[in-house]
Amino acid sequence: MLDLIIRVGRSNVWGNPTGLRRVGRAMSAKTIVVGGGAMGTAIVSGLLDSGMLSPGDVVVAEIEEERRRVLGTQFGVTTSSEPSTCVDSGKVVILAIKPQNFEELSRSIRPVLQPEVLVISIMAGVSRARLREALGTDRVVRVMPNIAAQVGQGMSVWIADDGISSDDRKATKLVLAVLGSELEIEQESLLDVATAVHGSGPAYLYLLAEAWIDAGVEAGLDRPTSEVLVRQTIAGSVALWEQSGRLPAELRAAVTSPGGTTAAALEALEPFDFPRAMRAAIDAATRRSHGLG
Repeated sequence: MLDLIIRVGRSNVWGNPTGLRRVGRAMSAKTIVVGGGAMGTAIVSGLLDSGMLSPGDVVVAEIEEERRRVLGTQFGVTTSSEPSTCVDSGKVVILAIKPQNFEELSRSIRPVLQPEVLVISIMAGVSRARLREALGTDRVVRVMPNIAAQVGQGMSVWIADDGISSDDRKATKLVLAVLGSELEIEQESLLDVATAVHGSGPAYLYLLAEAWIDAGVEAGLDRPTSEVLVRQTIAGSVALWEQSGRLPAELRAAVTSPGGTTAAALEALEPFDFPRAMRAAIDAATRRSHGLG
């Protein structure tokens, strides 16, 4: 369980007027999550399940009535249809909305956004400069998580703006820790690349898995058997990679015996130039991410 002291420079982001706060099983704070979709739900779930916050410390602003009902019932949190009515009470505001909705949102919350608030954005492609200009604060963090955050195994890459203190960084790390692993970078252009690699990355894996399973079925396996074999092969291969500490190229060589079945399979893939296809995918996703900002 987390157990540390957070000291926030200008004000304590968790609402402690003394500037000191012990983060343990319960951490008193008013955290506003704007957006109750898949990622917003993952954040709320992680914050509550970890014991960092209690339901009374979280407000979710969500425009869809059914989502508000589900979130209120499932987590016991307060919900609102209007972000502008609850953002002014927040110490941490997490923006978990689609980037195309940001302009309208920013117009509504900027007048009530307090200068001591830490803003954490998980919107793809929305730059720090755009966040700063639209919200009127440089106390912002731009984050790119991925879908595995829904099961606490995500990867979040983030960059802080100029107004972020070392204690804001600690608070950000605490929030992102409930989603999985996190990594801070210093060059914003690399966040677009990271988005292409890890943010879109699960889709590359799932596309490969689809084709892999279909190929097994076409070769004679029934679909449930093919799916089990592919899923466990992926999970086991990742576990071996992680525990062995070896490079992917080394592990690939270890399973590829000269003249064997794996060698024959890899040779059959060569004309399709899989590495080139991956480079094209990363480049396209990077350019798209940059264009969103």
